[in-house]
Amino acid sequence: MIELKKITLLSDDMPKCIDLNIPEDKDDYLISNAEVLAWAYDWNYAGKITECRAIYARDEMVGLICYNYYIGDPIFKETCYRIRPVMVDEGHLDKGYEVAALERLLEEIRTKPHGNAAAIFATYDPEEKDMAELYASVGFIKTDLNWDAEDPDDNDIIVRMNM
Repeated sequence: MIELKKITLLSDDMPKCIDLNIPEDKDDYLISNAEVLAWAYDWNYAGKITECRAIYARDEMVGLICYNYYIGDPIFKETCYRIRPVMVDEGHLDKGYEVAALERLLEEIRTKPHGNAAAIFATYDPEEKDMAELYASVGFIKTDLNWDAEDPDDNDIIVRMNM
């Protein structure tokens, strides 16, 4: 059973989260959990809603998943939630934790914890076939949105799901 628990840069469990290992094949796509927690802290401090959840399998932390709440974003163009990449420790891959964690996070987001939204977005690098399959498996659909307005060099795929 997978459980998600709120985690921040100041949480007691933060050192465990930082000690998790990014799988070698994801090293080009993910930043460290320390950077994610620091980034989330900074965004929240600036008034941009960012939530991080430690992923637990039974009582063991096995990963990290986060989301944002956007109003008036120039890329998404609608009030929405955005799921950040799912990180599962390299020692806990291929156990179905990514799907279970994503499903749990979607349950949380559907309660509209920070307000109404039209959609949920997620992104992944075009070479991450496993992420494409993961998001498709829970109902995300590829969009024609792109990052050109913010970062023309970012070619991530943007997928969408209705709330």
